[in-house]
Formats: sequence, structure tokens, C-alpha cells
Amino acid sequence: GVFVALQHSAMVLSRGKILARSKKIAPKIAKTSSRGGKQVGGLTLAACGEVPAWDRLRKGLRRRVLRGQWPGIAACVFVSGQLRMLEEAGYADVEAKTAMTQHSLVRIYSMSKCVVAAAVLQLVEHGLLRLDDRLCDHIPAFKAPHVVPEGADGMPDFQRTVPCKTPILIRHLLTHTSGISCGLAPTMDGPKKRSARERAWANIYAPLVGRIDRGEVRDLADWVSDLARLPLLSHPGQHYGYGYSYDILGHLVELKSGQKLGKYLKARIFDPLGMQDTSFDLTSGARSRAKRLSVLYRYTKSAQWGSNGKRYKLVRVDPLKRGGKSHWTGPCRVPSAGGGLSSLEGGLLSTLDDYAKFLLAVIHGGEHPASGAIILSKRSADLMLADQTGLLRKRGSSRGPPTSARPYTDKGLGLSCIGELQRKGAPSWGRWFDGVDGVRLWGGAASSAFKYDPNNGTPILAIVMAQALPQDDGDTITTLVQGVRKAVEAEQA
Repeated sequence: GVFVALQHSAMVLSRGKILARSKKIAPKIAKTSSRGGKQVGGLTLAACGEVPAWDRLRKGLRRRVLRGQWPGIAACVFVSGQLRMLEEAGYADVEAKTAMTQHSLVRIYSMSKCVVAAAVLQLVEHGLLRLDDRLCDHIPAFKAPHVVPEGADGMPDFQRTVPCKTPILIRHLLTHTSGISCGLAPTMDGPKKRSARERAWANIYAPLVGRIDRGEVRDLADWVSDLARLPLLSHPGQHYGYGYSYDILGHLVELKSGQKLGKYLKARIFDPLGMQDTSFDLTSGARSRAKRLSVLYRYTKSAQWGSNGKRYKLVRVDPLKRGGKSHWTGPCRVPSAGGGLSSLEGGLLSTLDDYAKFLLAVIHGGEHPASGAIILSKRSADLMLADQTGLLRKRGSSRGPPTSARPYTDKGLGLSCIGELQRKGAPSWGRWFDGVDGVRLWGGAASSAFKYDPNNGTPILAIVMAQALPQDDGDTITTLVQGVRKAVEAEQA
């Protein structure tokens, strides 16, 4: 196959020079976050005193901050519906010495997808669409897509485009098997060098990124119209390929609800759950909210990005200068349901506290365990956790999808509505994956991440928020969950 399966860490482009440089300032480390009383996600931190196993986990979370690789971190762990740990360390703004906390606003990029998936399932609940509907039945521009084949030289052959063998289904969008990919992100967190072949396939989308960067796109409908004119990179349902599928889903939410995406999410998910700090930009909410926006940093030694070419350091990406204007300050005309359409800004702003409210509701059957707010039916919440890839079927066939339709072409992986799902035989070859059946996981380009592990009836939900490029390799969240499993097992012994 010719499909370039881009990893979820390579979604958002970041171009241009970073002009400002950060000073070396010792990180702020909280004395303790194990005492009871504080709340995250609407749940109160259980008083557990100084427990060595949990203290070791907190120390591990501080590692990248102490090494100067991350400006700060806010993280929490829930076990069996109880908040067992909160860690807040370092800074949201190094230069201003603003502490990083659970209320610091962060750019969650790709983790926006999970919220939009919940919105899609709300539409299903109300009978406005079905997951096996043809996309063209709702967006006619996708009625007759074509696939660009691979030439003898491995490059896309635009002279031989062929009609799709099957129509794009809504479920194809949910599973990144629609045949729609995205542009490369070499300066965000992807490999330093890409082959000419990879660049040729990814550059199919370069004009879209350019139009967004230049402010030429009116709204999400305008962007989707442009996207529909481009060829697919594979036949729907055949290959996993991370890309713009969720941005189409975002526009689908607009079409079926009659509301702009941001307004729909606010009315149907954010307001019911009390997620007052979550939105696509800083124009809503109190003015003081902008002061809580974390600075986005890049850890680099490159002189191109603000270091000296010899030593790694944290340099500011957004805002470029202390007191400067963020790219998220003005109104967002083209909200990215997938996490990013431009060279830099995209996806939702949120906090550890807010995003925990959302995930807690999803894993507790659609109802928040403390507030009782309901955003999904039990059936839809279960569907959020299900292996959507495994549900891909050809019409009239009982056979499952080809292995190539699974993330990274691994039969041990699937895709749920809250991220990758480790199935039986799941891989442990990467720092994101640890081989444990049933774990769901996802991350954002600026090093935010979460994992949900059913853990044989003692479920674990761990969330990490940071604002550093390049994206963490998965080691932080995986090491945390592995440590929590051991701590819980020791308590149960």
C-alpha cells in the first residue's frame, strides 16, 4: 500500500523562527500533593499521607521538569473512581515564574478528538446519523471521491486516479481509515528528515495548510469543501492513516446541530460538566482566563529555534515574548476538531481539572460520578470505549478489517473514541504501548496525554498535562500507569 500512516504525534505544523529565548530558572516543585482536600475533575483528593509508593510516582513525574526538558507539569490519577494523586510542579510561564497547576490552560491538540467523538455519538443518540451512514449522504461533496495510486517510482500518480471501491462511512472517519491523511509536521515533533516519497504524499495537503495560515478560510465548512476536492490516499476501510478525519466530523456536528462547533460543545458537553475553561480560543470566559494560558515551549539545541546549536534549552513558541499576544487570543474562525489545521494553533484549550471531568463522565457510563451530569447514554459511553476498528465490516460480510486498517498495522491495536486500544496481543515495542490488554490511550502534540486501564476491576485513569515540544514519547504516562498498578496491587495484598 502507498498510504502514509502518519503518527498522531505529527499532526500540527509549526513553521517560522522562534525569536525569544528563555532564561534558565529553577523549577518550582510543590512540597506535597498527597494530602486530602484538593479537588480535580470534581472529585476530592483522598487523604493518604506520605505513602512511599505514591511519592516515588510523583518524583518520577517531576523528572523532566527538574532536567529542564519541560517547563512544568500538572497530573492526576484516579483509581476506582477516587482521586488518589495530584502533582503540580514547575511553571506555566518560566520567565514570569507562574506556577503550573491543574487550572493552567493548556493546548490539548489531538486530545480534542475525544470530545468531538462524544458529540458525534450524541448525534447518533438523537437519530441524526448512524455510524455506518455514507458520509456523502450528509456532505454531498464527498459523493464521488477518487484515490491517487502509487507510481512506479513510489510517488503519487495524479494522472491515474481511480474511483473509490467503497464510499466513506462515518465509522471510517472515527477510525482514521477514511483514506484522508494530513500534512507533515517536521518542526513540531516529527523526524528531522523525511524522504522525498513521504513529502510528496503529504504535500497533497500543503495548500490547505497555507490557506489557513494566510487567513483565507472563512469557516470549517469552507475548509471541508476544499478538502473534498483532493484525492484520497487509499480506499476507505483499507488503511489506518492519521489525518483530518475528525475535522470532517466536527463539521458534521455543525451541519446536524445547526450550531457552530464551539457553541455545540459548550452547550452539550462543557456547560453540563462544568468545564468552564475549555474552548477553542480565549475570547470566551472571564478576562482573567487569558492570564492562566500556559506558555508553549520547545526543548531544542537548534539555533534555528532559539538555542545556540550546542546546548538544549527551553525556548518560547507561543507567545513568543513575555506579555506578548498568543495565537489563541483572537476568535477561532476554523475550529479544528482533530487538533490542528494551521502551522501552529488548533484544537481545544483546556485544563487538567476540566479534561478530567470529561474523561470521568465517559468511563462512568456517560454520567459524571460526583455531579451527576449526563452527557451520554450508557450505551453510547460503552461505544466510546469500544474497538471501533474491530467494528469495521464490509456490507454483507462478517469478516473484520484487514490488519492494515489497525493503528501502525498491528493486529494487537484498535482505535476507540478515546484513543488507541490495546487488544489481546498488544505490542510493547513502543513507550506508548505496554502490552496490557484493554488500555486506552491518547496524547496531544504539546506533551499532554492520558491512559485508562480497566485493570481487572480496579480501573486506573491517569492524565498528564504539559506544554512542551517535541511531544513526549509516551514514557511519562506509561511509566506512571505501570507504577500505579504496582502501588494498587501492593495496597490490595
